[in-house]
Order: sequence, then C-alpha cells, then structure tokens
Amino acid sequence: MKNLLITTALCFAATGAAAELTYGFAFANYHSLDTDEGNGSLRTYGGAAEYRFNSFLFSGEAGRISTGDGDLDALSIGVGFTLQNGVTLGIDHSRIELVNLDADITSAYMSYAFSQYTLGLSVGDSSDLNDPTYGIYGAWDVTEDGTVGFDLVRIDEENIFAGYANYDLQQYSLEAEVFLLDEVEIYSIDGTYDLRNGFSFIGGLSMANLDGDDLTAITVGAQYAFAPGANVEVALGRIDVDGGENIDRMTFGLNYEFGARTSKRRTVGNILLDATATTLGLTEF
Repeated sequence: MKNLLITTALCFAATGAAAELTYGFAFANYHSLDTDEGNGSLRTYGGAAEYRFNSFLFSGEAGRISTGDGDLDALSIGVGFTLQNGVTLGIDHSRIELVNLDADITSAYMSYAFSQYTLGLSVGDSSDLNDPTYGIYGAWDVTEDGTVGFDLVRIDEENIFAGYANYDLQQYSLEAEVFLLDEVEIYSIDGTYDLRNGFSFIGGLSMANLDGDDLTAITVGAQYAFAPGANVEVALGRIDVDGGENIDRMTFGLNYEFGARTSKRRTVGNILLDATATTLGLTEF
C-alpha cells in the first residue's frame, strides 16, 4: 500500500508538471473617432489562451470590432497533438463574420518543427464557401527573441499571403506585418519602448491599398503597467484616406498578457481579423 501511494503521488506530480497555461491575452479598447461630419466610436475587445497538457495543445482566440453599423467577429478554437518526432497533428475551427465574409471553417493541419524552423500544411471545409480552404505556413525563430513567419491560404477562390516578423526584448519590442489579397495590400509596423517606472511609449504605422484607394494610419501613445503583464494605454491616431474624409482617433485601452505562444499555427480567423484591425491602425489587437 505504501508503494502504491508513493507511485500514485509521483504520477500526479508528473501530470501536474506537464500541464501549463503557456499563454494568455485579454484586451478591451475604446476608440473615439472625429471626422469633419461628426463624431463616432469603435470598441475592440477579445483575448487568447494556449494550454499544454503533456503532448496536447489546446488554444482559443476571439476578437470583435464593434461599430455603430454592426460587429466584425472572429473566433478560433483548436487542439493539437505533438508526436515524439516533432510532428504535430491537429484540428481547429474558425467562425468569421467580416464585411464580405461570413463562414464557419473547420480545418485539419499537420506541422513539423525542427531546430528553429516550423513548416505546416492545412486543409479545411465549409458549407458557406465554394471550395475547400488550403494553407501552407512556416516560421523561423531567428533568435531567442525574434521570429519571422508566413501563411499562404487559398480561400473562397482567393489567395491570401500574410507575413509577419516580431522581435521582443525586455526594453522594447517591434512587430511588422504584410497582408496581400488580390487587389488589397496592407503593410504595418508597430512597437513599444520601455521608459522605466512602468511607463512605455507605443507607436504604429500602417499603409493599405484597397482596390486602388490608399489609406495610411498613424498611432502614437503611452502605456502604464500597474501590475506584471497588465497595462492601461492612451493613444492618438489619424487615418488618412486619399480622396476621402480623414479620421482622427483617440484610444483608451486595458490590456493583459503573460507567457509566450508556443504554436506557430494561425487560423484563417486570426489572419483576417488581424488584417482588418491593422488597416484601421487599431493598437493592441
């Protein structure tokens, strides 16, 4: 009986050590908009989580851009299992409600991690779309603090290329993104610089060409960390639209983040909602 109790305790201890909430993120931002014809507002909120249990990876992410005319939503949940040879097999589901797309997509994926590199393939299906959704993705951990990656997705007879690069050090962080879809081009870069005593400077620049219409969004502001991983922010921004009405923006936000993502898999919902927020120059999305 004594040996049985000791063995049981060791098993529970081993299981507890293998279970870990590796990443968590939550945010809520209010954006006050000022144009020549009047005032308006946007609200952005959502979060993400990643949990590992032995060889299983559970993940979820949700985000919403709430406007006076409706909401833009994306929700993704998934589970993966990593084999001893570095291959991960998984399945995820995305619910997307954007301007010209309203669909549920269920995808199966396989990825292989070796050294600092990850390569993956995915295939998905949806009763809302004309054709299956295919994807190729990859990432390279350039250093312990920097990663570059890409996603190439075939969805609803359209090809999407989404690339990213991020570099995160103790005092500053930088992130760049590119999104290409038919006659849509979006480029962005944003960063944070630690000013000490809990204060940080934030800034961002995004440029987009939407079927011949150019749009530029600039954001500058500050954050104050009142607890580890938690901060409040105030930012000013401007969206310049060629041939259209320019928009001035003030943002108030609350953000919380801990840990780091361990999976390089990005769902269709992640990619499209990120691109939408980037176009509007929304911070911390």
